[in-house]
Amino acid sequence: MSAPSGPSTPLELVFAADAGELSAVRAALREWLEHAEIRADQGIDVVLAVSEACTNAVEHGHHGDGGVIRLRVWISDDRLRVTVADTGSWQPPTASANSYRGRGLPVMQALMDSVTIAPGSSGTVVEMETAIRRADDQ
Repeated sequence: MSAPSGPSTPLELVFAADAGELSAVRAALREWLEHAEIRADQGIDVVLAVSEACTNAVEHGHHGDGGVIRLRVWISDDRLRVTVADTGSWQPPTASANSYRGRGLPVMQALMDSVTIAPGSSGTVVEMETAIRRADDQ
C-alpha cells in the first residue's frame, strides 16, 4: 500500500480483513494526511478514528473470514471525508463485561464531526467527516 502523491487525489485502499494489515493502513493514512497539509493534531485524531472503524470491521464484521475492507479518504468542500466499507456481517453493539472494550464508536464520534453507520446485507459502511484544519491555520 502506498499513499497518493497529492491532497487532491483520494486515498483508496483495499486490504484483507486481518489485524496484521492495520499498521500499514495507518501509515498510508498518516502519509496522505501530511501531503494534504492537515494539521498534525487533527491528523492524529483522524488516524485514530479511521483505525477504530477498520478494527471494528476486522474484529466484528469479518471474524477471520478472509473478506476485504475498502477505505477511501478524500477532501471535498473543506471537509475531510472517510468511508470504511466491509463485506462482513453487522454486529450491533452489546454491553460487555470487559470494560476496556466497546469504545470504538464513541471514540470515532468524539474525534469526527459526524459518523454514520449503515449496515446492510452486503456489509457495513461507516462514513465519517470533519472540517479541515490545515497545517498553516492558526
